[in-house]
Amino acid sequence: MFTPGKAQGLCNDPSGDAVTAMDPIVLNFFGIEVGVIAADRDEVAFHFGPHMVKNSGCPDQLRVEFSPSTGSAPGEFLVRRGDGTPLLRRAFRGWGNVPGALPPFAALQDRFCLVPAVVLAKEGATVALIGGPYAEQANIGTALAHRSWEFVSGRLLVLDRGTGDVLPYLVPLQVRGRAAAWLRGAGLPNELCRAVTSPAGAEVLLVRPECLGPVAPVRARLGRPTLIQLCRSADERVRLTPCEYTVQAWPDGSAGLFDEMPTYRLELPGVSGAEEAAGLIDQKVPHEESESCLYVPDTLPAHRAGLTASLRI
Repeated sequence: MFTPGKAQGLCNDPSGDAVTAMDPIVLNFFGIEVGVIAADRDEVAFHFGPHMVKNSGCPDQLRVEFSPSTGSAPGEFLVRRGDGTPLLRRAFRGWGNVPGALPPFAALQDRFCLVPAVVLAKEGATVALIGGPYAEQANIGTALAHRSWEFVSGRLLVLDRGTGDVLPYLVPLQVRGRAAAWLRGAGLPNELCRAVTSPAGAEVLLVRPECLGPVAPVRARLGRPTLIQLCRSADERVRLTPCEYTVQAWPDGSAGLFDEMPTYRLELPGVSGAEEAAGLIDQKVPHEESESCLYVPDTLPAHRAGLTASLRI
């Protein structure tokens, strides 16, 4: 469970420098620097480790300030511009909400579109595995990783609304039910997975994608995805067939961005069908001739139009 302000004393950032609990935790998402204040550094590192960077002192850095819960009221986070101007205040109810607190997507909704999915890429092809909380995205993703696919995101398909690029969001996968039991039996490293309780009271296994297979470079930009909707099969066969369906995207009104993207329906009987499903995806999803990853500069110029959300304080 996330605990604002829990970190104490000295620890190390990814650059190897010693930092104190009073220093902001700095992350880079898609070229946007975000300074996180009053958060548990170990918790942030588990969820967003590949995005952690050394503080550049960029004046356009966004700030996200967390405050703890009080009584029955949930904790909050406040988003500010680098000059201190407040953008929005929201309740913090965990990392699994859409839109999430990091990066502060709600202050950047004119720049990004989100769909809950596990995303992987290989040789110019990008796939987004879309399904319910108990679908087998993690198992199929792991089987694809064994076929040289790279994890792009463990939780969200993040689309740049301006360019249509898919952007890496390297956060843990959320796994439940039979899929979680299957992964526990695989002997995952303890430091790369942990069990938490969902708001509904169910146990959720959080698994860092790095322990399941290779991951895409954090600054990669990838081509349009193939959307694959996971469904329960009525029999023991695994099927991957083209279909049409409407994507549930955030923010409202952005689903049209996916209208021209290829869509498939994947029917499978359960965890045991993950390897066969991965084989079908690897065989049927077309690979583009372009490079799979186009790298962006270390820091993109701030796009101020994306930071002018009305003050919701």
